[in-house]
Parts: sequence; structure tokens; C-alpha cells
Amino acid sequence: MKLTLDHTQRLNLHALLGAQRADVGAIRVIWAVQDKIALGTDEEQALELKREFEGGHERVVWNPLLSVPPQTWDSYGVNVDRCWLQPIIEALFSNGLQILK
Repeated sequence: MKLTLDHTQRLNLHALLGAQRADVGAIRVIWAVQDKIALGTDEEQALELKREFEGGHERVVWNPLLSVPPQTWDSYGVNVDRCWLQPIIEALFSNGLQILK
């Protein structure tokens, strides 16, 4: 399976993961995922990405008229990813979160 994310998806997923509360083990896994999907310096420059701090919180903004090619990760399978995905899923669903179909 291949996972392809554009820059907007990567930035938003990075932010969403960064907002999670978890134990130290899960936080390390989240950081590893964030490191894997983070934009490179050249991609940030191509998007005119800027980090602003407002009220003690980081805010990331970029020029919406610009884009970079989507990035694809190979060998993205359920069994391989269980070590990092399971703690995230358990944390999300431990508080009674339900997905509506």
C-alpha cells in the first residue's frame, strides 16, 4: 500500500498529531510520525511557510497559491504500522470517541 499526502494534508496531520495528549511512549511514536511527514526546508521555502507565535502557541501559515508535489511513502501496511498506530487509536478511542458512518 502507498500513502500519498499533499502539503496541506501533511501540515494538518502534523498539527493534529501535535495536539494529542498521551503517555511518553505514544508521544515518542507521534514525534516519529511527525518527523516522517514534516516538510523539508526546500518545501517550506517553496510554500513561503512561516511559523508565528500567538498567545504562546505556534501557528503555521503559508502561501495558499503555491504548492509542492505530493509525497508518497511505500510499504505502508497495517502490520508494519501497528507499533505506532495502535497507541494513537487507543488514545483516541479510550475517551469514548466514535466514528459515525
